[in-house]
Amino acid sequence: MAKPRIGLVLTGGGARAAYQVGVLKAISHMLPGLAYPFDVITGTSAGAINAILLAGGGAIFNHAVERMDQIWSSIEHEQIYRSDFLGLSSSMTRFLQGALLGESSPQQAAMLNNAPLRELLSEHLRFEQVREAIASGQLHGVGVNACGYTSGRNICFFEAQSDVNNWALEQRTGVRDTLTVDHIMASAAIPTIFPPIRLHREYFGDGATRQMAHLSPALHLGADKLIIVGVSANRTHHPLRKDSEHYPNMGQIMENVLNGMFLDTLEFDIERLSLTNTLLAEVPDVRRLNLPVDVRHVPFIEISPTRPIYDIARKHMGRLPAIIRRIMGHNLQHGEGGVSLASYLLFDREFCRELVRQGYTDAQKKAGQIEEFLIGNR
Repeated sequence: MAKPRIGLVLTGGGARAAYQVGVLKAISHMLPGLAYPFDVITGTSAGAINAILLAGGGAIFNHAVERMDQIWSSIEHEQIYRSDFLGLSSSMTRFLQGALLGESSPQQAAMLNNAPLRELLSEHLRFEQVREAIASGQLHGVGVNACGYTSGRNICFFEAQSDVNNWALEQRTGVRDTLTVDHIMASAAIPTIFPPIRLHREYFGDGATRQMAHLSPALHLGADKLIIVGVSANRTHHPLRKDSEHYPNMGQIMENVLNGMFLDTLEFDIERLSLTNTLLAEVPDVRRLNLPVDVRHVPFIEISPTRPIYDIARKHMGRLPAIIRRIMGHNLQHGEGGVSLASYLLFDREFCRELVRQGYTDAQKKAGQIEEFLIGNR
């Protein structure tokens, strides 16, 4: 009997994705003799960046993770978007001008100019090594998710072994393609914040947009078991409903939109998988073959922050560019409002290092479960 394939699902969340590096770092330290633990890797938004960094990092898992840690632990805003006063003010002005006049161009489609991100990705992403890993059998498949602004479909662009076929479901499609920096830029193009990217015949934005089934691409690429790394503490720290003294500003409204994209749908998808596994356990094997839909039991581990990331971000707010802090408004000083949004854009080495440490700590708390999940598979 063939060993089950393990899939790694890396979700989106802007600068929050540094947390994923800490989780992977802990896994590499738990199992230093493990050559390469994942057969399938899928990523969304900033998670797509990590997915390609890991998939193209070579056959030695420890070395790939160390390289990811070095990149995230030295990151600065100017490596992601124009953060100088002139660059920020000009891009904001063009964005408002386009919105007021109803015009459309790459310069007017977003508040921030993320040209520096393209340079960073071009320097560090090794797509040829991704293809070599697939050709050698080290990886079964790698996929990145993006949303088409014309079709409204969430598409997983993937490279994989020859036995993986394209798929088409409601609002969800898998397309074999040669992955490039453009695919990653598209996947990480947070709506209205970073400009969309043209791929083939339409423009694409952030892969979390309209993504209702975060786990599905990894399963389509051949995964039988999943390790899911989230970037939200909502499952352990439920946000409190408090009296609101201040009218919500744009920052507070936008953070709820982004939280809905990046966090809520993933949590719903995990709950759905858990429920499906529970129900299938009650169905005899002989009856599963006759079910009207193709469902299967998928063992999984979810690793997510045990401490709210906005709580970590609050003490680093002063390191955000002044214009962005201003857009966040007074909510930076009043509770969570605005801070959660800022955490998506806080590409600062001190903040990211703290997220790496938090990811490491949280993964270590599940060390026994993770080791059994991985070693029992080999």
